[in-house]
This record gives sequence, structure tokens and C-alpha cells, in this order.
Amino acid sequence: MKKFVTAILFAASIVFVSGCKDEPKGPPPLAKVSGTVTMDGKPMPTGQVNFNVAGHPPRTLEVKDGAFSGEVYTGKNRIDVYFEKDGPPHPMDPKIIQKVNAIAEKFSGATSTLSADVTASGANDLKFDVTTKK
Repeated sequence: MKKFVTAILFAASIVFVSGCKDEPKGPPPLAKVSGTVTMDGKPMPTGQVNFNVAGHPPRTLEVKDGAFSGEVYTGKNRIDVYFEKDGPPHPMDPKIIQKVNAIAEKFSGATSTLSADVTASGANDLKFDVTTKK
């Protein structure tokens, strides 16, 4: 009987230990960044630059007169650039005009060709040159 109880306790301890996982890590540290965005060769007047680190919500920085600055997660960031313009009427209410991103698809979303490696000391003078949809 003693061997049986010992075997049960041993098996239970293996299940308990193997079932324990490290606590999920929090988000990476933040670092200051700044830079510029040109659209079709000119400073982008307004818009947004999203810095995306896998597994965390994006950090959105506003663009004004082609410049942006703020804090983003350290590490490899995929960059999305957005410049909204008036699009088609809303299908359910034609009086409402929908906004659409005027930037070419290759500069936003999962297939964005833009990236930035942000270190703990930050990143200054980032430059993103984008084009509008043709």
C-alpha cells in the first residue's frame, strides 16, 4: 500500500510540475522615438504611424507636418502608416462618408515593408517614405 501511495504522489507531483508555466511576460519596455514621414516625396501633413511588436497592441504616434515622436515598445517593430481621406458613402447610410487609408497597401498591415529596430536608448531620425494608392 505504501508503494501505491508513493507512486500516486510521485505521479501527481510530475503532473503538477509539468502543468506549471512561467507567468506571461509583460510588454517590452518603452523607448522614445522620433522621425519623419514623406508621402509622394512631400512631408505628410497629418496621419498616424503605428509601431507593432508581435503579441502586443500597437503604439500609435500622430504625424503633424511630416514629423512624429513618442514612446514605443523596444524590439523589432512592423510599421503601419495611415493617412485618411474621404471614401465612398456608407452602404447603410449614404449621408455618411467613410474614411479610407490613402497610403499604398505595402506600407500598412501584415504585409508592410516598413520596420524599425528600437533599442532601449530609443531611435531618432527614423524616416519612412510612402506613396499613395494609384
